[in-house]
Amino acid sequence: MGLLVRLGLRRSMKWEPRTLLDWVLYSPLQHIVSKVYFLLLFLRGRPFRPARNKRPIRVVCISDTHDHTSFPYPVPKGDLLIHAGDMTNSGTAEDIQKQIDWIAAQPHEHKVVVCGNHDCWFDPRVRRSVDNRPRAKRLDLSGVTWLQGEMASFEFFGGERVLNVFGKGDVPFLGEEKSPDASYEYPREKHPWNGIIPRGTDVLVTHTPPAYHLDLAGLGCRGLMKELWRVKPRLHIFGHVHWGHGRESAFFDKCQAAYEALMARPGGGPIWDICTPNWGWVYAVQVLVYGSQAVLFKWLMQGPGGGEGCLMVNAAMMHGNTGKMENRFEVVDI
Repeated sequence: MGLLVRLGLRRSMKWEPRTLLDWVLYSPLQHIVSKVYFLLLFLRGRPFRPARNKRPIRVVCISDTHDHTSFPYPVPKGDLLIHAGDMTNSGTAEDIQKQIDWIAAQPHEHKVVVCGNHDCWFDPRVRRSVDNRPRAKRLDLSGVTWLQGEMASFEFFGGERVLNVFGKGDVPFLGEEKSPDASYEYPREKHPWNGIIPRGTDVLVTHTPPAYHLDLAGLGCRGLMKELWRVKPRLHIFGHVHWGHGRESAFFDKCQAAYEALMARPGGGPIWDICTPNWGWVYAVQVLVYGSQAVLFKWLMQGPGGGEGCLMVNAAMMHGNTGKMENRFEVVDI
């Protein structure tokens, strides 16, 4: 470990947030524009309104519980409980069953789970040898709906409301090559997302984040982000990147497109970013111009209500790499 890492001036791995020095050395332009972009999102307000003249469906979002079933805060009440993967550390049937039983016991009317890269029982290709024996324990998924590339429709309030939920737990390679015990991994350049999410999906549940949103600026999947632009769900729930916990609006407009184009560029360092004319400047100006126009249109024409966008939620419960369940539950009314 280098001196700058020991002093807290540099991060020790890509799964930790970049420090200020990391950003200066990588791309100060991206750092500055990301702060401006988040301010513009804040000024634009909620990405959508709950259904008018109908009872809102309360969705409780969790992910990355890693064998834990007790938390500093009680599980919020709601109508739909969604777990976005990494229920366990080892991924054995026994450990997953404990999590499934805990989820199924919650009072929410419907419960949905997808697997994460740690939940290897779900992927027969990496299922542990102890779970591949002829008499190995099988999971009892009673009380939950497990989704892996499937859509499920759920009725609420006696059929008054219906939500279409699509789930898939695939994740990009954690390193340069496939991990021997990680479920549903894929090469970043050969992602499985093209055209698979049905139009009309209200809630999308994945384990991986989309690229450049709540993913530490690049650990998410570009292919998934492209698919989001096509489908535009109201709510996208994921986890995987613990330090990315939180929520972020997506409006699928020119401002967001410019932001993603800038963040997709390799960092050029302070000299290239600041002293050398490059396309990054164009994207930065577009973020500011298009974002400002959107803010003005909202407040002059629409008022303080919500728009017609998507809310992205990184629901990871584990606080970074501390091993502690210190992140708060994310609750969304839709």
